[in-house]
Amino acid sequence: MINIKIITGATATGKTKRAIEVAKNCNGEIINCDCLQCYNDLKILTAYPSNNELSEINHRLLGYLNYDTPTSAVSWAQLASIAIKDIIYSGKTPIIVGGTGLYLKTLCEGISPIPKISETNRKKAIELANENFETMYNELYTIDSELKTILPSSKHHQIIRSYEIFLETGKSIRYFWEQPKVKFIENVNFDYEIMQCNRSELYNRIEKRFDQMLKNGAIEEVQELLRKIQECDRQKIFLQYPIFKAIGAKEITLFLDGIYSFSQMREISIKNSRHYAKRQITWFNHQIVTI
Repeated sequence: MINIKIITGATATGKTKRAIEVAKNCNGEIINCDCLQCYNDLKILTAYPSNNELSEINHRLLGYLNYDTPTSAVSWAQLASIAIKDIIYSGKTPIIVGGTGLYLKTLCEGISPIPKISETNRKKAIELANENFETMYNELYTIDSELKTILPSSKHHQIIRSYEIFLETGKSIRYFWEQPKVKFIENVNFDYEIMQCNRSELYNRIEKRFDQMLKNGAIEEVQELLRKIQECDRQKIFLQYPIFKAIGAKEITLFLDGIYSFSQMREISIKNSRHYAKRQITWFNHQIVTI
């Protein structure tokens, strides 16, 4: 049985720094498990490792996706399992680092097989989400009323995914969740280290980090992304591109549109980041014991 180190925890708890320390001590390579750092855009806002950090230790699964490429916990877990085997084969130690809990849970527990979604049904789901997202989630709740508590309407991308599955199979996503799980990698033991710090200290770190992001060019970074997308409908952008889940991306976009003042954009971004950290802490407190 091979031990795989996982370093996780809430945003701004120092996961990257800790992972590099561990990797140096055990001849390791790092596998990214931050779903937004998988994208090659908004590196500042997603707290992408610095060039110095990247030069110290080899990192995998960083920046391999363009902003318009969809991804999922399953696709990441497939790639992570390949990377783990490759690193072990090379005689090094794999270290997984990141705070995307669902990705970690999927890799460690496996997942129930879900049929491949046709391009036709994928497009239908995206079109309906853009035209009338309320109709989409109400239809899902009609099909399976229990989804209302499991997948609230705020979980845009999960709702779209569930609707794709319904179009393809005629079944609720919960049907597939209840099927036996298939693991992505066998004969490994996942050893968790959860980074933590005092709540007030964490909130202070979040505020300082966002201010540093603004100084480092986060606004210009979002401007450049919007130029690539060339779409004026902001709601469509926020729904269609997962990269806009990066905290600060929507807020800076609305600042650039003149809807938020600079101080409003900064305050709301910091508040949202703190709320995200709180949700992460709650998730890990409840989920890690089952992983």
